[in-house]
Amino acid sequence: MPLNRYGNRPFRNPVVPFAILFVVLSLLRGFAVDEAAATVEKGIVADAGIIGLNITNLGYIGNGLNVPTVPSCEYPLNSNVEHLFLGGIWVGAKRADGRVLVSTGAQDASSLVAGDEVREFVDTDDPVKIWSNNQNSNDYNLAALATEHIEVYFDDDATIESGNHTPLNIKVALRALAWSNPYADDFVILDYAIINESGSALRDLYLGLWTDTTVGNTEVTNPYDSQGTPWNYYDDSNGAWRPGDVEGDPNIWMSYEHDEDTDDGMATSWVGIRLLGTSDEARPKEGVPPVSYNAWGFHGVPATDDVDTVWTEDDPPQVDEIKPGKYQLMGNGEFDVDPPGAPERVFGLAWDWVSILSTGPFPFLAPDDTLYLTYAIVCGTDSLNLLANSKVAQLAYDDGFAIAAGPPSPILQTEYDDNTVVLAWEPGATTYVDTTGAVRDLPDDDPRRSPEHHISLITGKEDFQGYRIYRFQGETFSKDPYEEATIIAEYDIVDDFGYNTGLPPVGADGKRRFTDTNLLDGFPYWYSVVAYSAPDVQEDLPSFQSGFNENALLVYPGPAVAEIDDDWEVGVFPNPYRAGSRFDNTRGERELGRKIWFTNLSRRCSIKIFNLAGDLVKTIQHDDPESGMHEWDILSEKVRAISSGLYIYVVEDLASGEIRRGKLVIIK
Repeated sequence: MPLNRYGNRPFRNPVVPFAILFVVLSLLRGFAVDEAAATVEKGIVADAGIIGLNITNLGYIGNGLNVPTVPSCEYPLNSNVEHLFLGGIWVGAKRADGRVLVSTGAQDASSLVAGDEVREFVDTDDPVKIWSNNQNSNDYNLAALATEHIEVYFDDDATIESGNHTPLNIKVALRALAWSNPYADDFVILDYAIINESGSALRDLYLGLWTDTTVGNTEVTNPYDSQGTPWNYYDDSNGAWRPGDVEGDPNIWMSYEHDEDTDDGMATSWVGIRLLGTSDEARPKEGVPPVSYNAWGFHGVPATDDVDTVWTEDDPPQVDEIKPGKYQLMGNGEFDVDPPGAPERVFGLAWDWVSILSTGPFPFLAPDDTLYLTYAIVCGTDSLNLLANSKVAQLAYDDGFAIAAGPPSPILQTEYDDNTVVLAWEPGATTYVDTTGAVRDLPDDDPRRSPEHHISLITGKEDFQGYRIYRFQGETFSKDPYEEATIIAEYDIVDDFGYNTGLPPVGADGKRRFTDTNLLDGFPYWYSVVAYSAPDVQEDLPSFQSGFNENALLVYPGPAVAEIDDDWEVGVFPNPYRAGSRFDNTRGERELGRKIWFTNLSRRCSIKIFNLAGDLVKTIQHDDPESGMHEWDILSEKVRAISSGLYIYVVEDLASGEIRRGKLVIIK
């Protein structure tokens, strides 16, 4: 397979028995949430589509399943199903002095903190760039290649505790691209630019993406808390596909992993790492493939960069064993896995797998020259869906990251009333008033045109056709939101195509509105308003629809902001609160996910909860111009579970000083 599908291109510079082993090895995977918080802050989640992948400027992806509220590689988004512990780029080369070195963004590590001790890249002073080609995004930029376009920079000048790292003196620019379009929302493309800053040539380079994939549902097994049912790292099956393995995809190089027991059907999806291409062509020895896939049990990573020779104690000493290092691993031409204790190399055995998909060698990288390497992190509902999604990623790469799209989703605002949610948005315009008062036409690429006057980049004509409004009742998705959510309204402009229903009227404030009634106050609902285009027969274009997560909102219906008068009363529900009520969104007796709602609140007020001894348990600040309702997670100020009993709440309107008191009962 020729891996240089699009040639050199500029990188935009503005940015024992398994049962016993499982018990023992599980303890090696630490729970270091608080210690690693500073590192996690460097992460940005690429979540334009229905996959949420943590991107950092430290050479690694994922976050070690470190923070419950931040996806590592969640799919579908908001499903609690994770697919990646950590991943990172590896670059191996021979320096001018003959030394063989490998710089790694991540290696086998039991936690994110432990990973700091072996991570050999650090961030540079280059600013992180977050762009979008979505005209309704706050990050809209004409240079963006995707709905979400993230650029980060790092180099291999890290100082690590072991002292075993010698840098190649390379700089890496990572461009992470994610799309919201329904046919391209299951992957994130990672486009690496490796720049030689050593001042001398690097030779025989190997490049790879190391990944510690792991699949499971964080609501079934918990990676964030060692007290409950711990995360099972040892029940995953993995393998890889190469040219000739997949009918209809002759050039595939891709590794994969899935959960063998599917967490009782709660984690059935697959994750894959597909090598999309390189800017130069790898030139291996005759008979050796240009791509190697190596997998090993956790903690099996080679200890050295280069060959490690073990000598006997005989006199004279003799060579007892030659152990390949990371560099030899990356170029060994292997394409299988070696499970612990297995009599021969096999695919598919469930274990805690770590792997690398690497390519090379690339004979020469001159000083200040750049070598490009591109992968896709892909997810799918099963193996066939994973393969189909990865082909779309390959097509996007082959076409220079061009993904055809229609008008973007509108920017949504919400308004509230009892058992009612109102969605409001601006339709876009064709003209504007300049500083002299003259009315002028908006340029074709002006964000103020979208969505209803969006100009297609393909046809140069307006392409808006209508809206579809989706709703899903619940906080978490178990699959693609388009499959779980329901279309509750569809609007189509009056023309020669479609239903010709017309659009919602524009109000006095210039916004269109949709009102959804007969809802349940305090229960979660997801809403998304997507825009779609009409098919273009002349250009042979289908109808394109914007992405669900471009404007998806999680809302809790409830009353609007209360007026402060003598009749003002604050309500609480459910009251009494019983653990395990329908307001809980988690199983069993876990403390996360519980909610009590304060209702009929003013726009700005404070809520204080006291126990009967008069101790302050929690203070909540409410500041919302639309909603008169606020949730309490039934945790104390110190984020600890509170006991059953009677509690007093005091609500103060911050504008008038008016105070209302009440009681609530918690039963566990």
